[in-house]
Amino acid sequence: MKKLFILCAVLIMGIAFLNKLSFADKKTSHADFAGMKLTECSDCHKAEGIAPNHGADFVRNHRTLANNPGNNCQQCHQQSFCLDCHQGGGSGSNLKQGNFGRDYKPEDHRGNFIERHGRLSKGNPQSCLRCHSQNYCTDCHSRYPKGALTIKSHRPLGQNGQAYWAMDHSREARRNLQSCQSCHPSGDVCIQCHSSGKTSPHPRGWKGISGNFKDRSGSKTCVKCHIPGTY
Repeated sequence: MKKLFILCAVLIMGIAFLNKLSFADKKTSHADFAGMKLTECSDCHKAEGIAPNHGADFVRNHRTLANNPGNNCQQCHQQSFCLDCHQGGGSGSNLKQGNFGRDYKPEDHRGNFIERHGRLSKGNPQSCLRCHSQNYCTDCHSRYPKGALTIKSHRPLGQNGQAYWAMDHSREARRNLQSCQSCHPSGDVCIQCHSSGKTSPHPRGWKGISGNFKDRSGSKTCVKCHIPGTY
């Protein structure tokens, strides 16, 4: 009887030791979640034993998983998880079933996005990091010399064999003057050349937009050439 008691005690101690060792391994792998409450484990660890299907390319291919009739997204995610990106300045909320695919481009990435993305990323870099890692930017930007990735109308005369600055920046200003003001709110950059006696700073249709330009710049641009109260 005594031997049986000792054997049982050793067996119990061995099981306890193995459980402790196993827990330590799990705790190590869950180091990022050490501050969570025990009740929060169920946010991911469902009783049904559902395994996440989030691969390395989840950001790009999750739309096909979500569109699958047998999807289980709701087991772990609330609707707000989707709306963090697909609404209110994210990737656009009007995602239709026909848009699903690996080559899908979010609404705000279409058109002339390559020219606009630099300014947009400076305004809210966190919106880019929702889907892209820092390496996504450097993959392109590291292949070009400094200043080469400016928008075409801002390249110096002759850069890359083109003369965009002399010819195209006025066309860009006529197309959307507010896009210029997003980086040059005071207008001082323009006035360095477009001052009295030089090239006219007023594009075609100036009367229709002059008030807006005056309000945005606080009249600082206008008084470079005009006497206050005379324009």
